[in-house]
Amino acid sequence: MSDFVSLESAERDLKGLLAQLSLGDTVTLADNDGKPLALLVSLQEVAANEQAITDWRGQMEDLAKKVSAAWNSEKSAVETIAEMRR
Repeated sequence: MSDFVSLESAERDLKGLLAQLSLGDTVTLADNDGKPLALLVSLQEVAANEQAITDWRGQMEDLAKKVSAAWNSEKSAVETIAEMRR
């Protein structure tokens, strides 16, 4: 994440802003005219949250469905991989 956030917005919800950042993410704090005033850098590691894991699983399931629909071989993917490993 590397965004511009108004100083007023950061003051209103600093905890919320920090919760959105992962280790090394930056946010530029700007005045009302958009002039950069400061750079906020997150130093806190964020543990993987359940929502991110759920989203990832959903994406993998969608990908599996697309691959299955496009699979044109008489052999299964498992059989193909087994042959490649020989």
